[in-house]
Amino acid sequence: YLERSPWQRINENIQELNSTLDEMNLMDLCRTLHPKPTEYTFFSLSHGTYSKTDHTIRQKIILSKCKRTEIVPNTLLDNSPIETEIKT
Repeated sequence: YLERSPWQRINENIQELNSTLDEMNLMDLCRTLHPKPTEYTFFSLSHGTYSKTDHTIRQKIILSKCKRTEIVPNTLLDNSPIETEIKT
């Protein structure tokens, strides 16, 4: 019996989430349009780390209607908002 590392469990959870989203015809709009690992939505001052903690779960069809999405830099708070503009 081999115990899985915490990273293996996290990766399995991410794969399971992505599979579930795909089955439901959903996607994370922000991560789809901002795949670079240098674009973050959260900064932990106490740990000095950046991460993507926010999600914009939408139906896949919205991607064709999305004019733009942007992670708005924020120096006052630990979270940066995600701004999305949709064609109507």
